[in-house]
Amino acid sequence: MKEAKKAKKAKKKNYRIDRVTVSAVVHSTEDMEKVGEAIAELFPFEFEIEVSRAKGHYGNELKFLEVEVKDRKKIREFLNHVFSKLKEGGELEQLKKSLEDRIDAGNVLHIRLDKQKAYLGELVLGSEDPIAVKIKIVTYPSRKEMALDAVRDIIEEIEHEL
Repeated sequence: MKEAKKAKKAKKKNYRIDRVTVSAVVHSTEDMEKVGEAIAELFPFEFEIEVSRAKGHYGNELKFLEVEVKDRKKIREFLNHVFSKLKEGGELEQLKKSLEDRIDAGNVLHIRLDKQKAYLGELVLGSEDPIAVKIKIVTYPSRKEMALDAVRDIIEEIEHEL
């Protein structure tokens, strides 16, 4: 039993999640409230949406909805919630298979979720007009491989909790 505790202690975390950013574009043909409800499916706690406006390529009005989470406890709640919903829908395995392609040079994990399905209460990976989730991973030293290991550790921990 002591050996198991030592092994657990030996695996010291050399990373932290700095922040999570969730964003979506609201096109002029979409209802901003419904897009907000789709974003709400990702959160197990109350949050505030920042709204900014822009013009599209053809002069159409666009709105950008964004939520940023920096509190460590809330980040953990968010990740538990999103990864468990992805697992429920059978999407977590696909995410795990594509992790290497989803982490950029700045150690940001990019997850794109289908906006329409989220509105219906399902979290499904998607790339066309998605809800974008960006998870900033800080590792010591800062390397993509370490960020990849960190994400795998987080997913593994969450899977064991489910």
